[in-house]
Amino acid sequence: MLLPVLAGLGVGALIGLTGMGGGAIMTPFLILVMKINPILAVGTDLVFAAITKWFGGLQHRRPNNVGLRMAFWMALGSMPASFFTSTFVLTRLKDEASTNFYLARILGIVLILVSLYTLARVFDWIKVDPNLHWPPAWALTVIGAIGGGLVGLTSVGSGTVIMASLLIFYSLPANQLVGLDVMHGALLTTVPAGVYAFGGLVDWPLVFWMLLGSIPGAWLGTRLVQRVPQRLVRGALSVFLIVAGVRLFL
Repeated sequence: MLLPVLAGLGVGALIGLTGMGGGAIMTPFLILVMKINPILAVGTDLVFAAITKWFGGLQHRRPNNVGLRMAFWMALGSMPASFFTSTFVLTRLKDEASTNFYLARILGIVLILVSLYTLARVFDWIKVDPNLHWPPAWALTVIGAIGGGLVGLTSVGSGTVIMASLLIFYSLPANQLVGLDVMHGALLTTVPAGVYAFGGLVDWPLVFWMLLGSIPGAWLGTRLVQRVPQRLVRGALSVFLIVAGVRLFL
């Protein structure tokens, strides 16, 4: 079980360092490497991500990198949306083969789009206002609802999609942006994780092995967030996500 531990270590470090990479990396890993069917992979990753992000979010809270009011407004939209989509997967999509087919391709499309945007930001193809620009409450709720819907369906969105949305429209200090994303991700993923766990769609032994790596990884990532160039990390992450997205789609 060394491979899940190492994967958990890498993903935990990325979550603590960038707020991104949880479902975007772990779910493709579970499907493509561990050969788990997509719907079980989504449920397993959500439980793993919820526990890892709670740990990482509390670590970010210590140096006051988390705006709890902003996290609340995002959760106001994301938690109901994630509950709706995760419940829809479990109660409406009765055909497991069909569900797995469509989930894999939806996941692939989301990964490709998010990684292309992140790559564009790395190379400055998309220009943003360098001045600090904080989002209003209603915008946080809308962004949270969009990300939450995707999380309940694919386990991707709590970090990648929401982070990308905040980067497109607003400009926040890097450490506070990552801290907000991780803490909100903890609140968000707890809801669909509970739904999938209740539905029996979680590989608990695998969650345990991944957490052995992710918890120290998240601790390490939160310590490095202001020392490692975010552009370098996100560039490498974008390339990886494009490859994973294409493989899942095909």
